[in-house]
Amino acid sequence: MLFKVNVENSKKQFEVVDVDRHSVQYADGSSRFYKVSRDFSKQYAHIYSARLNIFRNILAPVVNKKYSNKYKILKLCDLRDKGTPCIIIGTLFKLQELKPSILKELSDQLEILPQPTRTHFVHETDSLVLEDELQRIKLSGDCIDVNKVVTGVVVAILGSEDEDGIFTVKDVCWAGCNVQKPLPTLNNDRYIVLMSGLSLASKFGDHLFSLNLFIEWLSGFCGTTQYQEEVSKIVRVIIAGGIYANQSSDYQLSESDVISSSDVVDSFSAAVSAVTPLDLMPGCKDPTGIMLPQKPFHYCLFPKAIEYKSFNRVSNPYECDIGGFVCLGTSGEPIRDIMQNSEIDKHLDVMKKTLEWRHMAPTCPDNVPCTPCIDTDPFTIYNCPAIYFSGNCTEFETEIFNGDDGQKVRIVCIPDFCETKTVVLVNLANLECYSMTFG
Repeated sequence: MLFKVNVENSKKQFEVVDVDRHSVQYADGSSRFYKVSRDFSKQYAHIYSARLNIFRNILAPVVNKKYSNKYKILKLCDLRDKGTPCIIIGTLFKLQELKPSILKELSDQLEILPQPTRTHFVHETDSLVLEDELQRIKLSGDCIDVNKVVTGVVVAILGSEDEDGIFTVKDVCWAGCNVQKPLPTLNNDRYIVLMSGLSLASKFGDHLFSLNLFIEWLSGFCGTTQYQEEVSKIVRVIIAGGIYANQSSDYQLSESDVISSSDVVDSFSAAVSAVTPLDLMPGCKDPTGIMLPQKPFHYCLFPKAIEYKSFNRVSNPYECDIGGFVCLGTSGEPIRDIMQNSEIDKHLDVMKKTLEWRHMAPTCPDNVPCTPCIDTDPFTIYNCPAIYFSGNCTEFETEIFNGDDGQKVRIVCIPDFCETKTVVLVNLANLECYSMTFG
């Protein structure tokens, strides 16, 4: 079978080599992202209320296990006795001096000094408060590092209220990872390919040549039998956002850019889908709604690719089960925002924090735009994943995260392909992970 990929107005043909492809069972687990309420007449307080209710049920048994019912769990309105230790479950809110504000954006009209453009919003005067449905209270103490947390994280804190109405924190209890279902045992290698930031609408750079090398390798077109045996074990490709434009680019897609590049995007998607299942996630610069959870791309953008049953337009965030291994990830927007509002400066460390918080996007809706969910918080990590990924990272990083109850999570930071020419392979047989560069 022949297919064509148009790159810079030239046509390249790749022959799909007859490789004996392997496969595994697959199930899309993203229904909560597809079915989320999109009633924009509602206030965003609903999602915070839903998040707090969810995590009260999560944190109560965690607290009881840690403290053996030694302390009462109270709401802020029930605080009566000054200096008496108790536990409060609430949502952290970070007071930030440098946080972007619409008032600052309108500084010219308000006749105040314009604010400098910033990409990092941490200041030495930042402080924390804890809030629930009715009240909020200022926090003090060294148990919570204000620079290592962000607004929106639900936590249980042990401490007491002083005479000034400030709650002194003595200990902290995070939600932690949920119980992980037993990981299956595979007797043979089976690989998932993760990539991100393809930026096919870009008219600059040499990454398009690297993408053609990737297609040749994936198709088994590259040379030896050894290569063909390796690619035959690839059971799925996941593109975590940025197929039109990557996050790091300041370039904003116009309607004409989308129209002119859609044929390239469609041809590339069809080329991948012709040889292995493809899950295509949108990103914040791609032509779809910007609010999380992002809906899948519209099918009309892919007249060639939709001919393949192996082509899947999926949401962002995205969760699926591949051969019994739960995979969960985003196109990178929540992780990038946490880095901008804290002193955690590595994608990998932020992802470990989100597993510890059991929430993949705590700064939704405070900083990251999202739909005003009413009865639920879709960004809660309900199922402990075996593979947890984030797209559009500056470099490839990976680590095994070991939970307190034996959970084993392969964390993957997927590098921006446009900048690095690099994809990531994860072996389901042993969760080993490595990168491959097409330069």
